[in-house]
Amino acid sequence: MKRQSVKTGAGDGFLEEESMAEMRYNIVFRGEIMAGCEPGNVKRNLARLFSISEEKAGQILARKRIILKKDLDERTAGKYAEVLKKAGLQIFQESVQAQAGIQEQKPSETPLIQKSADERKSVFAGAADTVQIGVKPQAAKPAAAEKKPDKIPFEFHGSGSEYFRIWLVNILLSIITLGIYSAWAKVRKNQYLYGNTRIGGASFEYLAKPSKILKGRLIVAGFFLLQGVLSKILPIAGAVLSITFVIALPWLVVRSLAFNARNSSLRNIRFSFNGSYKEAAKAYLLWPMVAMLTLGFLFPYAYFRQRKFMVENSGYGTTGFKFNATRKDYNRIFLGLFIPVLLGALLILGSVFLFPPLAVFVALSLYLYIFACISVKTGNLLYNSSSLAGNRFEADMKLKDYFILVLTNSLATAVTFGLFHPWAKVRTLRYKVEHLKLAPGGDLDGFVAESQRQTSAVGSEATDFMDIDFGL
Repeated sequence: MKRQSVKTGAGDGFLEEESMAEMRYNIVFRGEIMAGCEPGNVKRNLARLFSISEEKAGQILARKRIILKKDLDERTAGKYAEVLKKAGLQIFQESVQAQAGIQEQKPSETPLIQKSADERKSVFAGAADTVQIGVKPQAAKPAAAEKKPDKIPFEFHGSGSEYFRIWLVNILLSIITLGIYSAWAKVRKNQYLYGNTRIGGASFEYLAKPSKILKGRLIVAGFFLLQGVLSKILPIAGAVLSITFVIALPWLVVRSLAFNARNSSLRNIRFSFNGSYKEAAKAYLLWPMVAMLTLGFLFPYAYFRQRKFMVENSGYGTTGFKFNATRKDYNRIFLGLFIPVLLGALLILGSVFLFPPLAVFVALSLYLYIFACISVKTGNLLYNSSSLAGNRFEADMKLKDYFILVLTNSLATAVTFGLFHPWAKVRTLRYKVEHLKLAPGGDLDGFVAESQRQTSAVGSEATDFMDIDFGL
């Protein structure tokens, strides 16, 4: 605050009026990050906070000096600085008066972050770490340049060598700790795979805490240990526990799906899953049992009911997914395997008598073909039949390409005694992701903004006692 003196003529003397002018601040970044922060994490935090690509975030971090927010009052500047420091940026609040010389030399410099229309009422609607800051709007462009792409591709930027290091450390530490580290291993693995999967410049995030994953695994492991011991000592008690587990299976599936969805996010919006035990019991107990009683004839229908259950109970923020596939679609897929399976069985039978080693190769090839066929056709159908508030998904995986991918991955993994597994995982995920697109049904940015507002209002951070992962 500074004191201003104003002199006015008034008879014999001067009247000095005092007024207090409020200090104004600029939020400035000088190319430094907070101590102990990884540059890669800071870049991802910045991209997520500003809803920009990581490439653009990297360009911001490379600047020697940039004004992120201009001409703020002290309270607002403090809140912006708090959020940006949590993201890992070393932030300075420089008074506008102190920068007078700088501003005179650079009159065209404008802040990266602009105020929203509602900022005068409240800069932060909720907690500091959930604030959403808009990016400076670009200058008007010709109508042709503003046309958005009809389809937005998904991207995967991971590499086999990077994932190999994570995979190897996870295995070694899990062995040394007798499996306890496996919960942390799952989090590290998913954070890498999610973080390298992107759409429209934004990366997915995996937010689960290892302690909750470990808790779920200990519960399941303890249950099976108890069931095994009782089966030896008291067979009836062991049988009762087995029946109890089967009855509880749908509930465990729902809790696991809810956990994984709630701990996955995109653009600061978490996914959700709201399936009920009754629906899960039908999908995972009733229809599989009916399929077995019909000697597999109703298996396609049981599979269809499970896919339908998963998609229609999933959501992005407060918006639910829709699923328009039918049982006939799945019947066609599985019935289409009848002839290949029959021919493969005949080849295996003939090879057993003519050249037994060939039978093993034919059997393996048939298995991989069936696996690739089901993966490609059910995967394409799943995405092509799913939509989110008018935004459609399009998958175009090819059976021939995917079969070759699966075959080469399997052979390379076998030859290297499993060491090729990380590369196989990355190759498979990259193929699936890069053959998936989003066809927006309208203004996608507007949909995301509205979802962020609704999710914030609902309070998606709330969790309950059983928010744990059972690994199902």
